[in-house]
Amino acid sequence: MDVHPRVAVNSISSLNQSLAADLALWNDLGIESVGIITPKLDDAGWDVGREAILDSGLRVSSTSCYEEEIAQTVELTHELGANVLYIVSGTAGGLSWEDAAAKFCQDTAPVVARAKELGVTLAVEPTNPLRSDVSFVYSVRDAIDLGRMADMGICVDFYSAWYERGLEELVRKNIDLVALVQICDYKVGTFDIPNRRAVGDGDIPVEALMAMVLDAGYEGVFELEILGPEIEAEGYRAPIVRSVERASAMLDRLGA
Repeated sequence: MDVHPRVAVNSISSLNQSLAADLALWNDLGIESVGIITPKLDDAGWDVGREAILDSGLRVSSTSCYEEEIAQTVELTHELGANVLYIVSGTAGGLSWEDAAAKFCQDTAPVVARAKELGVTLAVEPTNPLRSDVSFVYSVRDAIDLGRMADMGICVDFYSAWYERGLEELVRKNIDLVALVQICDYKVGTFDIPNRRAVGDGDIPVEALMAMVLDAGYEGVFELEILGPEIEAEGYRAPIVRSVERASAMLDRLGA
């Protein structure tokens, strides 16, 4: 399989598979750049998992973690040679957006400072509004505002960004904040969550969105993040292969 050097695969794309199985699959497919979610390390053991990733020779494009693991994951991100740790904002609870944002900035200030010392960018990822249990940031626009307030970058996930009004202008004017771009697909009319599809199996204009962020000056990877019942039913290998092949072809056509 020909893999474009700017295509990465996030380990959430094989959500219920062990880290050891992930590493074997990535090696078999010729994947060279990967995103690591810390639940995989919780299962494997952080020391064991870290050493396995380092021994694999893979480039780590990003890490992501639970809220209570951010400080620990900043250190891990640096140890793995990655420079992006993307996080969700946490729930607002009964707070207004503004008060929740102020609390978020206060709570994360120490880890932002430590991340900067290590050359790691913390990036806020907006979520689907149905995930108010883990986030109060549901748009790229809000992620930009919170990122500026908290001195963080942002993660642009096409799944939750593709329908946003004025997206091209938002990205172009704030490309300095865009630390990571994630790709997937979604079939319009699907109402359960999670419900991501392999790239090219749904209705998100992935190639046009790639062109948009490239034209804005984005220089990072396009990280595959797929999960949901369709992926589980098919098995991880086939939708990852389709997605990587299609995303690689898109980037080739775009001259990236």
